Amino acid sequence: MTLSSDVLQYHRRVLTSAAVRAGYAHTCRFEVPAARREIARMTGVVMSVCGPGKGPNTPTMLVEALHRPLEQVAPDVFAGSTMGSLTVLDGDELSDDVYAEGCEDIVELLSGGVDPARLWLPTWAWMHGELVEREAFQQINEGASGEEYTAHRYFVVKHPAGGERKLAELFSQAVGMRKSVRYVPIPADQVFRGKFWWPCPVCQWPMHIDGSEVRCRFPLHNAVYFVRADVAKGRPLLQRRDGSVPRQPAAHPFYREGPKRSLCVETAVWRHIVISGVSEIHLFERMEALGDKGVEVELWPGMDRYDLLIRVPATGWEMRIDVKDYGSAVSLADQLRRKPPAAHTIVIPEYRGEAQCDELAELLPNLTVLLVSTVLKAVKAEVRKAGRR
Repeated sequence: MTLSSDVLQYHRRVLTSAAVRAGYAHTCRFEVPAARREIARMTGVVMSVCGPGKGPNTPTMLVEALHRPLEQVAPDVFAGSTMGSLTVLDGDELSDDVYAEGCEDIVELLSGGVDPARLWLPTWAWMHGELVEREAFQQINEGASGEEYTAHRYFVVKHPAGGERKLAELFSQAVGMRKSVRYVPIPADQVFRGKFWWPCPVCQWPMHIDGSEVRCRFPLHNAVYFVRADVAKGRPLLQRRDGSVPRQPAAHPFYREGPKRSLCVETAVWRHIVISGVSEIHLFERMEALGDKGVEVELWPGMDRYDLLIRVPATGWEMRIDVKDYGSAVSLADQLRRKPPAAHTIVIPEYRGEAQCDELAELLPNLTVLLVSTVLKAVKAEVRKAGRR
């Protein structure tokens, strides 16, 4: 029987979610008593989707399969899907692809809200992006004005990590509200020898430490370094893996406790709010810099009904934009069909490339899909038009 495209896409999301949950459970199977039971439960989910005689049918086989691309685990389900290239486990660790792409297709696997694994699984492993965002800002939104919401979201993207006292001072100055999203101690795998941590130069979130390698878990930020043998002022130095010599991010001292305690937003907030926010704020600041040329820009209007409203009043031109940063064009298109955006122009980061832009334009004929650079060119062209009047 041939499945409809909607059912097939749902099966892909279910399998991806089960694979990610089982992969995470495998990484903490010695520390969390319920982890092995979770792998067994996810094996059942995989078997139900793959069907009799197809796919791994024991927990051991599932863990082994997670070291291979999903298209090899369930070829019938992932045929022709870019998500099929996702490999969940790299040795005994989650692969960076899980954080970059696997998080995008997470769905709720158990109906009725009865999911005992939620007591120990990280939120990003069972909660889809929109729910992460809603829960992160739920308390903040109550009684907040649009300006307060924007200021708070802007702060989280700009300051996803830092010392506890410093973060509190900056938050008070920038936002003026008492409530904030939750910050937690920087995890051990993002701290070098218990003494230092490095922010990714793109997203500013603490980078992952693997021996002497330091890297951002989001591969498209292209931030991969090695710790050098020499030091500066008692702090270790980094060198880019590709050998280039531009200035590298400086090491920050790690404080386990006290007023300087080193904190960061949770992984789910980083993945679903900070990473997309980096692209949104980058475009906003580029537009803001054109203010003296007659460009007006508003960030997250109507408490994030969409991401940007850009105007050139002299010509009456305006553009409403939603910035989307997805690894899979098919998954993004599916999401936008299920929940049509308030803005009719979708903008993707430059690193997603023209190929994804063209694919999305074909999948979403009722929407305009542009790269960030194309938006900049369009606004500058409108500015020149205004100048000729």
